[in-house]
Amino acid sequence: MRRNLPFGLAVLVIVSTMQPMLLFCQENSAKESYDGEPLCRNRRGVYPRAVYTPGPEYDAEGRKKKIEGTVTLSVIVTKEGQAADLKVLKTLTPGLDQQAMKTVSRWKFEPVTQDGQACPMRMNLEVSFHLY
Repeated sequence: MRRNLPFGLAVLVIVSTMQPMLLFCQENSAKESYDGEPLCRNRRGVYPRAVYTPGPEYDAEGRKKKIEGTVTLSVIVTKEGQAADLKVLKTLTPGLDQQAMKTVSRWKFEPVTQDGQACPMRMNLEVSFHLY
């Protein structure tokens, strides 16, 4: 009986830690939407295609400190092909983050279509800052 005690405790620990994780993995019934329309689901790696992507400009502090790197943003590409609801996921400096958001807000996209209709979609974008 005593030999099975560690095994029983191990099973109890695993089950008690897995139960809360299952709650987090369940699909949320409240779907994310933009402007009252549900976002497209990403199927088979289909994303909006960027058609106009001017490069980012450095801010004074970033240029002076010679900072190089990448800012990662989460954006919603609207049905009209514009970037909206921009959020910084990976930061460099506050100034370069703002420059990345300003740059991506000017970008134009060809939106994803679902059932023949354009629909908004959330995606992650990287904006690279390099001094030449």
